[in-house]
Order: sequence, then structure tokens, then C-alpha cells
Amino acid sequence: MTLIPITAILSIFVATPAIVFSFIYHLNKNRDEVKKLQLQKEILELEIEKEKVHLLKIEAESKQYDRLINS
Repeated sequence: MTLIPITAILSIFVATPAIVFSFIYHLNKNRDEVKKLQLQKEILELEIEKEKVHLLKIEAESKQYDRLINS
């Protein structure tokens, strides 16, 4: 008979906060992971833009050399 109240008190003061804080921890962890992936995406987009600019520079140099060769 005394086991039921002890179990109820432990559930209220130990199990419930543990469950709530574990959910909060996992939500924060997932939010940080999403932010990390967004930043990685931005970095990759900037690297793509960098490569596009590099290709444009190479094309301009190629045109310049073509003009020099044809002259």
C-alpha cells in the first residue's frame, strides 16, 4: 500500500522533469544542427559563386590571348 504514493511522488518530482528536460535538450540539439546545415549550405553557395567568377576571369583571359594570337 505504501508503494503507490512513493511511486506517484517519484513520478511527479523525478520522471516528469527528466522527460521535459530531455525534450528541451533534443529540441535545442536539433535546432543547432539545422543552423549548422544552413551555414554549410551558405558556404557551399559562396564557393559556387567563387568558381563562377573564376571561370569568367579565365574566359576573359582566353579572349584576350585569342585577340593577341589573331593580331
